[in-house]
Amino acid sequence: MPVLARTDFTLGTKVLIYGAAVGGGVVAAWSGVEAMRARDYGPLWMISLPLLLGCAAGLVYALRHRLELTDTGLWQYGFRTKHLPLADIDGVAEDLGAYVVRSAHATIRLTTDLRDQQGFKDQLVAQLQHWDATQRPLPGRRLSPEDQGKLLVQVQHMVDEGVRTDTLFAADPSLFEELTEPAYYLVYEHPVHAFLHRAYDADGAAVHAWLAHRSAATTPSGMNVFLLPHHVEWLVAYLGSGTILVKPAGQ
Repeated sequence: MPVLARTDFTLGTKVLIYGAAVGGGVVAAWSGVEAMRARDYGPLWMISLPLLLGCAAGLVYALRHRLELTDTGLWQYGFRTKHLPLADIDGVAEDLGAYVVRSAHATIRLTTDLRDQQGFKDQLVAQLQHWDATQRPLPGRRLSPEDQGKLLVQVQHMVDEGVRTDTLFAADPSLFEELTEPAYYLVYEHPVHAFLHRAYDADGAAVHAWLAHRSAATTPSGMNVFLLPHHVEWLVAYLGSGTILVKPAGQ
């Protein structure tokens, strides 16, 4: 499990935390000694001792705090350890300058007081893209970002038009036997992350082999994949639930 990226607090934040902890600890110790000397133990138990314990906890947290990105997940170390496997991450959203990384069971914030916050976030996104492409491969040559964007817009237009005109029809896997184009575009839309959308140009034989493998699977893949010929006059939507929809040419 190699560490691909690591970050902790910036130098300024460390100086602030360490300075506050040491200064607060000195004040707590001094006031505690004075309270014992005066035999007035109220401030000792109510102020000095809690403040001293809080300062010690702050030092421990600052020393332990770091985030690590591995090839399998995101880790945060502090008073306790949080782990988000890449497969479980279902949200990476910006919130008041921080990036919030979520799964169903935990949340990790990439806050502005971290060293190279943006660079760490970019590496996390790149690792999510690599993991998704490895776990959910598609045949063919991956298109450039520009061509991919155009295809995604075309797919969305055709789906919206099909819904508007009621020309999206349910089909079954036997439909794939009728596909005779020499090559196709395959467009993958991730259900959560737009940065994981992908598009490929694949020859007909590779597409048929991929469709046969997916149709034979016993569990749904969770992938929404759209199949279009190069003339983009019709569309087949193979949804993650296993549902197959077709928008015929000229409709």
